[in-house]
Amino acid sequence: MNYKQVLTICTFFFGCSLMGQQFNGGLFAGMSSSQIHGDRLSGFDLPGFQGGFFTSINLSESGSLQFEIYFVQKGSREPLSDSSIFYRARLNYIALPLVYRYRYGKLGFEIGPALDVLVSSEESDQSGVFESTPPFATYNLSGIVGVNYHFNANWWVSFRTVNSITPIRTPAVDRPDASRYLEFGQRNIVLTFGVYYSFFGPSSS
Repeated sequence: MNYKQVLTICTFFFGCSLMGQQFNGGLFAGMSSSQIHGDRLSGFDLPGFQGGFFTSINLSESGSLQFEIYFVQKGSREPLSDSSIFYRARLNYIALPLVYRYRYGKLGFEIGPALDVLVSSEESDQSGVFESTPPFATYNLSGIVGVNYHFNANWWVSFRTVNSITPIRTPAVDRPDASRYLEFGQRNIVLTFGVYYSFFGPSSS
């Protein structure tokens, strides 16, 4: 996926948002905190940025279907200490989620899949950047579960956990340290916080 394709998708769903009150649209930005399951490190030690656009359509008085396109940073990090060496994997994705949102008063709940398209990746340690072997997968399927809180007709915040369903890379059997990738490959585990602004008021309000 190149930047022209991303722009085409953005233009499409913004056009849908302007078709009438049945559709809604807006933008959001926030932070991510991530780790990689299978790299033998623990803790959500890699902070990152997320931001993008959404469009949604009401399915009922309380439920809506929301499509998003946004940039998000994922990966893993091990800070340098007396007991460990520095390591960082920075993975930049364009995410394309489709989530079902249920509104109950000021609270909302959401669940759905997301297709992550890898834009760039970089692994580094105390010696600098090194080649990723095996390379990270270009496409990754994730699952989203989240809760949000609406302040008023246009603003709300969302807290999500976004976990890989398919591996972001698979074991390299010819590597001496191949066991660290586990039998089923590595997977992103991400916590996100986002502030949303709706142009026409929230869906299912």
